[in-house]
Formats: sequence, structure tokens, C-alpha cells
Amino acid sequence: MTSQHDDQLSFETGTGYLLARLGSLAERSWIGMLRRHNLTPTQHAVLLALRERGPLGQQALSHLIAVDPRNVVPILDGLVDQHLIDRHVDPADRRRRVISLTETGQSAANDLAKSATDIETDFLHGLAPADRAELNRLLRTLHASLTP
Repeated sequence: MTSQHDDQLSFETGTGYLLARLGSLAERSWIGMLRRHNLTPTQHAVLLALRERGPLGQQALSHLIAVDPRNVVPILDGLVDQHLIDRHVDPADRRRRVISLTETGQSAANDLAKSATDIETDFLHGLAPADRAELNRLLRTLHASLTP
């Protein structure tokens, strides 16, 4: 009796290969979900950051989603055009722009969060809940060790 792993090549069991292969599969699902919502990955980050943190100054939002403040304006413009966010002047500091979700944006952010959870659940269906939590913990540790 042979197992499904008998025909596996040795390089296919390497951690780097597995991370790259699984990352590619996850990205395909992720990008498909974003396309269905007519969003880019960065626009997704904006909506979910605002969902989690509430209204934010444009500078703070840029920092939170790791986008240079000079590059965030076109990202926000696209979300304004879709009626997902509002930009308004902070009454306490007229130089500061505050970004907030519209009602439509709040609904879209909630839908995005659910879609992301559904994709993750589907992707990780082969793991027990405790293994999913451990995988997430290990990936967060690895990510923290590799990013500034």
C-alpha cells in the first residue's frame, strides 16, 4: 500500500517551498475575494483598519497600514469614489484630515471581515482548531522576527 506522500519529491517537503506554495494558493483565494469586492489589498487594509480603530487622521492611517503618506491619497480617492469612506477636516486642527467609514463602508468592511474569515476557514479546513491557532502563533512569531 502506498501513501499519497510516496511520490513526493524531497524539495516539496522543505519549509520554504511549502510556505511559498501555500502562500500562492492563499493569495489566489484572497485576490479573488478582493476582486469580488472591487478593492485592492491596500484599500482592504484601509477599510479594516478603520473598522477596528474608528476614524483616524490621514497620517496615522498611513502609518498603520504601512503606506507612505504621499502615496495614500490615490488609495483614499478610490474609496471616496466608491462612497466607502469620508474625508473631512479636523475641527481641532484644520491641517489634519480625518478618515472615517461611511455607512456603506462599514457594511463593506463587515462583509470583508466575514469573507476573510470564510476563506481562512476553508483554506485551513484540514487542521484541527488547536493546530490552526498554533500555526497562526508560529507565523506571527516568524513574521515579527523578519519585519522591522
